[in-house]
Formats: sequence, C-alpha cells, structure tokens
Amino acid sequence: MKTHDKKKILNQVCSAAIALGVSVSANAEVLEWTSGQLGGGWFTMASGVSNLVKDAYPDLTLKIVPGGGTTNPTKIDRGISQFGWGLDTFSYQASKGVVLYNNKPHENLMMVGMSFSDIFYHMVASENAKYNSIEDLLKNGKDVNIAVVKRGSSGEQAFRWMMEQFGTSYEDLKDRGFKINHGNFSEMSSQFKDGQVDYVFGGQGLPGAAMIDMGQARKMHLVNFSDKTLKGLNEKYGFLSGTIPAETYEGVAAANTIKMATTLLVGKNVSEDTVYKVTKTLCENNAKLSSIHASMKAFDCATAFKNAPAPVHPGAAKYYKEAGYM
Repeated sequence: MKTHDKKKILNQVCSAAIALGVSVSANAEVLEWTSGQLGGGWFTMASGVSNLVKDAYPDLTLKIVPGGGTTNPTKIDRGISQFGWGLDTFSYQASKGVVLYNNKPHENLMMVGMSFSDIFYHMVASENAKYNSIEDLLKNGKDVNIAVVKRGSSGEQAFRWMMEQFGTSYEDLKDRGFKINHGNFSEMSSQFKDGQVDYVFGGQGLPGAAMIDMGQARKMHLVNFSDKTLKGLNEKYGFLSGTIPAETYEGVAAANTIKMATTLLVGKNVSEDTVYKVTKTLCENNAKLSSIHASMKAFDCATAFKNAPAPVHPGAAKYYKEAGYM
C-alpha cells in the first residue's frame, strides 16, 4: 500500500474514533487483512486474530476485508492488503510464478506461518439429490442446480480443476442443463435452504459455519471423492487428500475430499516490528485460537515456519528464533 493510501485509511479511522469520543494514539497503525468470503471460516478466523492483536497492541489495527485464496497473494504482493490468508498450494505457485501465476513471481510475498487450519472442500448435496459421487455429477449430471463460491476464490479454482479432470467445463455443464450460481457462503447457504440449489461447493475449515447453517434447515449429505479422483487431483494440481469425519455435521456420514493448509501471508514491506507483534500474539495465545474457530487448534508455532510455500518474514523469524523454535 502506498504511504498516502495508508495515511488516508488511518485518518478515516481516527476521525471516526474521535467522533465517538475515543482517544487515538499518534503512533496508531492501521493495516488491511484480506480474508475469505463473508460467512466463511476465514473471515471469522481473521476477525478473531485481529481482536487478539488489538488486545495485546492497542495501537495496531488489522482491518478485515473479504478476499479469496487465489487473489489474496496478488493483493498482498501489490500492497493492496498487508496481511492475508492463503493456501499452501496457491501461495507456492504465486511466490514462484508458476501455474496460475505463470511467469509472474510475487517477489513481495512473504509468510508469517502456516497450518492454521486445513481447508476441506465440501460438495454438499440435498437429501434427494440425484448424483452422489463427484465423478457421476460432473461426467453424467443433467439439469442440476448448483452454487459454487465466487470467481477468484480458491474454491472456485478447485472447481475449475475438478471440471478439467473430468473433461468438462462451465459451458458443457450449462449445455447439459446445469444452473450455476456464484456467491459467498452466506448467499449459497440461503439458496440451499430455500431450495434454489441442490448442491453447494466451497472450502471451509471443520466444522464449516455455512454447512452447519444449511444442515439445520434442510437434510443434506456430503458427496464423496473416489480414490482415483483424489490421486488424479494430487498428481496434476497438488491437492492433498482428507476425510471429513462422520458427525462433523449432525447426521452426516464421513466423506473423502481434497484439502489445503491455511497460511498467513504478509507483504515484504510490512515492518519487522509489526510482523513480530502479530507472530508473538498468535504463538502466545495458541490456546485461544480454537475458541475463534475449532479448526485453528491445528496451529503449532514450533512447526509453523517449516516447508514454507513463501519466504518467512524477518519479523516472524525473529520471534521463532527468540522462542527457540527456529
């Protein structure tokens, strides 16, 4: 973010605070954190961490905005956002300038830590939905109403790669009578509950808030991925395999699917002191993370910097070294 843009945001926040009678320090810092779709786990997780940072460092404000797994690395690289959630596969691709980011290495992209949660891709189906495997749905499905997360999100890109795996496309699906709606999790949940769609596809940590909401209003199940499909998606696109356990959602059986690890990305130009503070807050409040979102219990500062898909920011490395982890 350009200096004048940061000052503009800071001035707006300060003006609003003054109007409410809240005192603001001259050293206050306001930075943007690009998260996920409204109604999704990433937005909840980022908001919770932002509150922890604010409690520890009142002069540091992390403003949470919607984003997506494929677009967040570029927003951070360009300085539009300073922090953001990413996924290991896309973060690596962006850092190296390969696959989706072909010949465009994101040289300003760095990392605080990873494995804050595993993002599991859910294909939710209504109780009476006709197709009960990914293969059958995408290869043979006809006259299907489906909601897919917004374009530019990691989930939408995953859906594109799934279509490619089975030799199909949006155009082909529409020729077979598919009606495809793109939206955020709140919108997709409403469409499922109202019976506008019978399938919903997107990625969330476990348990997914939108999926809980859908299951409370309408009986559902999870569409399963076969071993052959999982192997193909791993070999060609790098997706990991995972299982959504039975009863993650009340009355819903286990299902095999694809997953990725959530990574906290940061811009190279964010100060070492600021990144140190955020890293310290995360590591010294580790026990509180699962209360923000159950999936965050997976985070471990002792291993957060290992197998990094992007360079570790010096501010984060400073804390890991001081704590004896690195």
